[in-house]
Order: sequence, then C-alpha cells, then structure tokens
Amino acid sequence: MIKATSKERRVADLIERKLLLSDPYYQLILTMMKSVTPSNFHGKRILEVGCGLGGFCIRMAKMGANPVGLDISSSAINKAKDLAKQCEVQNRVDFIIGDAQFLPFKEKSNEIVVCSETLEHVENYEQAFDELVRVTENSGYLCLTVPNLFSSLFFEYMVLLSVGQPKYAKKLGNVEKEHIFHLFKVKKLLSREDLRLIDVRSTDFLHLPPTIRKVLRIDHYLNVLSEKLEKNGGPLRLFGASIGVLGRKE
Repeated sequence: MIKATSKERRVADLIERKLLLSDPYYQLILTMMKSVTPSNFHGKRILEVGCGLGGFCIRMAKMGANPVGLDISSSAINKAKDLAKQCEVQNRVDFIIGDAQFLPFKEKSNEIVVCSETLEHVENYEQAFDELVRVTENSGYLCLTVPNLFSSLFFEYMVLLSVGQPKYAKKLGNVEKEHIFHLFKVKKLLSREDLRLIDVRSTDFLHLPPTIRKVLRIDHYLNVLSEKLEKNGGPLRLFGASIGVLGRKE
C-alpha cells in the first residue's frame, strides 16, 4: 500500500472542502443568496468568477441552476471539469479559463454573479469589480466576499506576506500576492457602481488555517463560537475574517 504524501493529503483535503463548501465564506455566500432566492436556484443563470476547483458551481448544478465557472488558472479549471464529471453534472455546468478583469460575457447576461475570495488576487480589482457589475442583469444580484484585514486574519496575512503562499496554493489557485481589504475599502468599491446594498456581514471570527484546525481538533468549537458572534456580536459582527456583500443592480 502506497502512503499519500503530506502534499497529496493537503490537496485532497482542499478538494473535499471545496466540494462540501465547508469554507466559511462559501457558507456566507449561500446564506446571503438564500435571503433573496428563498425557494431554490432552479433554472437560475449563475456566474462564479474565481471558481477555483468548481465546488460552488457543482453544488448549484445539483440544485438545478445553470452555472458557469470562470478562473484564470488552467489547472484549477481542468480539475473542476474532472470533478463535475465525477459528480455527474458535467452537462449542467460550464467551466472556462478567463480573466476577471476582462470577462468574456455580454452585458447583463447573468441573474446572479458570485465572486468569493478572488478580488484580492486580481491586479486591478476595481476593473474586475466593474466587470462583475457589467455582466449582472438589471434587478440581478452580485454577491461577493473578500478577506478582512480587521480580523484575526491579520496575523495570517502578515505571515504569508513574509514567507509567501504555499506551493500547492500557487499551483491550484494562481496566488502570488494579495490586496488588503477592509470594510471601508469595500464600501468605497460599492460606491463606484449603481448597486443597492442589501446585506453586508462577515464570518469566521476566530480564523485559523484549516490544517491547524484539523491538527488541534477544534474546528467544531471554533465554528460554534463564530456563528454566535455572527448572529449576536453587534458591532463585532463585521470583524470576521471574510466580509460578505450582497447587492442588487438597479
């Protein structure tokens, strides 16, 4: 029996998290989206920019939506296509290679546009944001999350700033250097476009990398405490590791 290397285990864990949408920011995306589409996503034209391994699009396809996932990483897109086949939804979802700064879609062509933990990786994130709005139809929804510097994520950011991203993250996520985001910067970004802000909140208040959570076996306890802070934290509810914004295009 051949034992998996530590790198292979990390990649396997990453794929499992993405398919289960267990990352807090994807749970936040689902929560915000369900507030405006409470029944289901059946037949919805959904675009995810920065889809990575495709877990979100695969989930939407299973729920009857017509999702398209776009990512700049060819290796991530190829893996997303493989995972779609394994999940038997390859006929309901499309994955394409593309740049968030130059989206290859017509104006107002999507009912829901999602961009989760992606803008921080884009060189011109303002142009990318404008593109997200451009391809959202009138009365459609734009839902995004970005890392929040004003949180426990600050310490992880400083470490990554000094040592760089792990090699496996660079390979699968095309990640080299991240922009810094916080609530004020997000609000300034929103002011660029004709969007009606519906919801802004944050999640993952006691952020630790998944590997450390797993080793210390404290994942469940951190999730419980984080959920309590998100629901009852008052002003503290905007200091989670990820900021989520839901807007409607007028």
